[in-house]
Amino acid sequence: MSYDRPQELLKPVKRRFITLTFALALMMELLPLPVGSTRWLPDFVGLLILYWAINQPRRIGIGMGFLIGLVVDVSTNSLFGQHALAYSVTTYLVMLRQRQLVMFNLGQQALVVLTLMLANQLIMALVRLALGSAFVGAGYFLPPLMGALLWPLLTKLLLLPYRHHTL
Repeated sequence: MSYDRPQELLKPVKRRFITLTFALALMMELLPLPVGSTRWLPDFVGLLILYWAINQPRRIGIGMGFLIGLVVDVSTNSLFGQHALAYSVTTYLVMLRQRQLVMFNLGQQALVVLTLMLANQLIMALVRLALGSAFVGAGYFLPPLMGALLWPLLTKLLLLPYRHHTL
């Protein structure tokens, strides 16, 4: 972090905006896409949970991660509780070091997001394996890489409405 320039002050984040971002991410998860294209797409809801848990920890915590995970489980018709478990665990891991993560630059945050999204996928794969499903393959762990690559863009996009526009 550089101390030679002041950090930008942002307007407060509204709950409606957070809800809107989750609704849009859930709609993106539900888009009917060709079979091969989904292996490249990151878990947009998981990315948003990490973003808001890092930047708004009082609004998005472990409980909200769990509830949002249940909504994703129901809406995507996946194993009930797998997203909830994964999101609550990764949100807990964010909460452990949230004050440090805020101070990281976008590249460092992207590496942390990569690790957390990999943990997310690993938890969901382990839940499936524990219930008797076959291993899905190494390609299952590709979306976290795409999510980490999209992290700087996501951060910039979500900050746009809250910048002070003074000329």
